[in-house]
Amino acid sequence: MAKKDLYSGFKICNNLKANEKCFRLQIYDQGETNEVFHEHIPKHRISNDNAVSFMKTLIVKYSSLRDSEILRAYINNRGKEPSSINLCQAHIEYPEPGVFRKYFSGGGITAWVDEVIVPNEFRRNNKK
Repeated sequence: MAKKDLYSGFKICNNLKANEKCFRLQIYDQGETNEVFHEHIPKHRISNDNAVSFMKTLIVKYSSLRDSEILRAYINNRGKEPSSINLCQAHIEYPEPGVFRKYFSGGGITAWVDEVIVPNEFRRNNKK
């Protein structure tokens, strides 16, 4: 596998900077994909745990779940009643050299955060 095959190239943010996290949310509905959230935050302002919680919160906000279903998305799998809901699946990818992406998707909603993890690899060809 060639090194370039490691990178997805999917929805790269051209405005991402090495000292930021880029948060995005898109909704797929009836054959169309709409981006409904896109914001940059300085990396030092949000921990990885809080970034994950925020992305899950966005999915809950746009999922149209009832209150009891939201609660069931947060309970563990020990026991049968009430049953838990697996609201979204977590995935990791590398959209471009030097960039790490963590994303969550479920029910046609996808939220992700991009972060530069190897600054000297990030957009190296653009720095000439």
